[in-house]
Amino acid sequence: MNSFISQFARPEGAVGRMLGKVMAVSNRKMHRAVMAELGGAGRVLEIGFGSGAQLDMISKRYPGAKLYGIDISEDMLVQAEKRLGARAQLSLCDCEKTVFADSSFDAVISTDTCYFWNEPQRVLAEIGRISVPSGRLILAYNAMYAASVHRSLGTDMYSDDSIRAALEKAGMEIISAGKCGFEQRVFSAVIKK
Repeated sequence: MNSFISQFARPEGAVGRMLGKVMAVSNRKMHRAVMAELGGAGRVLEIGFGSGAQLDMISKRYPGAKLYGIDISEDMLVQAEKRLGARAQLSLCDCEKTVFADSSFDAVISTDTCYFWNEPQRVLAEIGRISVPSGRLILAYNAMYAASVHRSLGTDMYSDDSIRAALEKAGMEIISAGKCGFEQRVFSAVIKK
């Protein structure tokens, strides 16, 4: 993986902190689309919370929601903790194997991270495990960026078709899919158990 793309996968140092701020702005349309799909779910986990911008938006719109987040970047954890304070429980964690109990969340959200999942089916199985029956996965991504990352990394989650296939293979039922900005998409799926 080239060093520039690796900064998006695991932002570190001054460049990573700057990219966290850039992503908070460039992902706003996706954040809004995720929030619209979310409705008012009670317990929400964000995979790859970055600077915490999306959890911040959710906490303001749905103040009763219990918010959690995992990320693999210590620098993003520090940024998000400053932004969110006690409004969300954040931790460093790999999304392939989390520390959460079965059926912990009503909704799991992920924005602009799926192309960095090394083993997408493992991640989707873990999302299924930690979600309540009929819980939701809301996944947003930038198709233009995903295509360039795919060429660089050879990942499986890089287009509408590949995401749709991965979700269906994981036993999830897609209930909506659409555009939310220039080359930005959002999928909402129900976890079947």
